[in-house]
Amino acid sequence: MDKSDRREAFLKTTMQLVSEKGFGGFSMKQVTRKLGVSEALLYKYFESKDALLYACFESMHRRIAALFDGYSLPPLTDMVSVFAAIRGLWMRYFDLLVRSGYETVYYFDYRDSPYIRTVSKHDDEAAATYFKGFGQLMHLINEKLHFSEKFTVEHLWTYVLDTTGIFAKRIIRGELPATPESYEAVFTLVSRGLSCLFEGLPS
Repeated sequence: MDKSDRREAFLKTTMQLVSEKGFGGFSMKQVTRKLGVSEALLYKYFESKDALLYACFESMHRRIAALFDGYSLPPLTDMVSVFAAIRGLWMRYFDLLVRSGYETVYYFDYRDSPYIRTVSKHDDEAAATYFKGFGQLMHLINEKLHFSEKFTVEHLWTYVLDTTGIFAKRIIRGELPATPESYEAVFTLVSRGLSCLFEGLPS
């Protein structure tokens, strides 16, 4: 096993263990025991448990960013095309989350854990650069929707990311069905919120 494969094995094993048992009882010894290697070898790759956990988070962060960077919006000529573009982008994102299984569970659990607050400003700024493609997409969509007049990109991204992540974890854990109909139901709720319940009611 070469160096990059070994590192990937450490990351995947860590994410799997934490997604199953949580951060509380996690130790680096669990990773080495499961892979049958020494702790000294693991410490050659990651200087501390915090560094290992952040590297796991960062790896999923990069995968999500790559999804946005590799996506080209179709021409946004009217509101119908804008909605279709957002739907297509969201479906790609949601499908990635569901297919990633325990890595997605880890990613969102890490975001909600105290460990996220230990990330240094330098690392946080570096991670933000992965999402240049997302920023460009939001700029193009904003030209049509003018959402920045109502809220910031950070508000929008937090809402979409966290709400979508909650639904993805429920599907991964088998609490919701992984069907096209389920995907559509989640998209309706994420994109339209509770307003979808009041269609046809008198104003």
